[in-house]
Order: sequence, then C-alpha cells, then structure tokens
Amino acid sequence: MTARRSATRPCARCQRRRAERFFTSPRGRICTTCRKKGRSEARHEARIQATYGLLPGEYTQLFQLQEGRCAICGGTRRQRLSVDHCHTTGLVRGLLCRMCNGRLLTASRDRPDILRAAAAYLENPPAQKHLGPRYHQDKRPN
Repeated sequence: MTARRSATRPCARCQRRRAERFFTSPRGRICTTCRKKGRSEARHEARIQATYGLLPGEYTQLFQLQEGRCAICGGTRRQRLSVDHCHTTGLVRGLLCRMCNGRLLTASRDRPDILRAAAAYLENPPAQKHLGPRYHQDKRPN
C-alpha cells in the first residue's frame, strides 16, 4: 500500500489548512486568498502614497491611532476608511468612513460653519421652540 496524499495542507502565511485547489501549484506555499489580499494591500499602499503622499506604513499608523474608527462618527466599517484631505490645500486630515467623507463633508462643502449650524439645528429645532412638539404621522399601510 502507498500512502495517500493529503487533500489539504497549511498555508505558510495564514496557517489555515486549505484544499489543494487554493494553491497555484503543487509546490505553492501561500494560498490564493492570502496572495490576493497581499496584492490588494500593496496596491492600496502604492495608491495612497502616490495620491496623498503618505509614506509606507503611515496609513496603518493613522488607522491604529484612530483605533480603526471613522474620525467623525466613530463607526467601524467593512471597507477601508477613506483618506480625507482638504481639496484647497491638499492637507491630509484623517481617515473617514465613506458616509462621512462622501456625504457629510460633501454636503457641507467642507465648511465648519455649516456643520456647526447643522448641529445647532439638531440640538434646538426651531419648530419645536415656536410650535411645541409635533410628530410625524406615518400614513403608510401596515
């Protein structure tokens, strides 16, 4: 009897036991999932460096400084956080989720006075002050 070849083997990077189909060749040591992730991280690092001038590792350093959270809403996301920068000066300000970077700051046109006015409006709505509490009546059928 000959020894049967194992259907799985460990990936040298993630240490998970993976099926043979996850390796590019019989001698491959790193699974395709880890290869793709490594290429994705390298492309992201190169794009961040070319676009924003962040040195290698600075995105990760900023991400860890912010504890993996958006600098505005504090939320965590499945996607990478976006590098927020001033469109006038080019100054990198921090990492934001796509909602805060793409909608909140875009809607306010990067003007702090508009954001302060919005916060004041939410904290002290004029309708409640002048009319008293009124509530939205949901007319949709159940």
